[in-house]
Amino acid sequence: MRASASAGARLERRPKAPADLRAVERALHQFDAAGRLRHWPARRQVRALCLAALWARLPAGTLLREVEVNALLNAAHLFGDPAQLRRELVSEGLVRRNRDGSDYCRVEAAPSPEARALISQLARRRKEAGDV
Repeated sequence: MRASASAGARLERRPKAPADLRAVERALHQFDAAGRLRHWPARRQVRALCLAALWARLPAGTLLREVEVNALLNAAHLFGDPAQLRRELVSEGLVRRNRDGSDYCRVEAAPSPEARALISQLARRRKEAGDV
């Protein structure tokens, strides 16, 4: 038990990998002042970060119906295509769904340093816009 606790303490002190802030900035340009995705990015790296930001807005450990996922995604983007976003979230392994597409659940995983930085910046934007 003590060995496990001391290993955990050592790992917590380990420096975290720095985020590529240029990639975060490129992804941040895809969002409006209220933190909503304005359009679907062309670059794969930027798309992956944008999907991570959308993933963060889904509730953890909750089974959601398609209508509920659509409502959450519609509140998070401006280009009116929640089906594309749902498909991308599933194909990237960020969301799991039933074979018939009836229920969706966020897959829990640690986001990359870039994704964490983007999520943090977008949360700040939403807070400043009064949309928390």
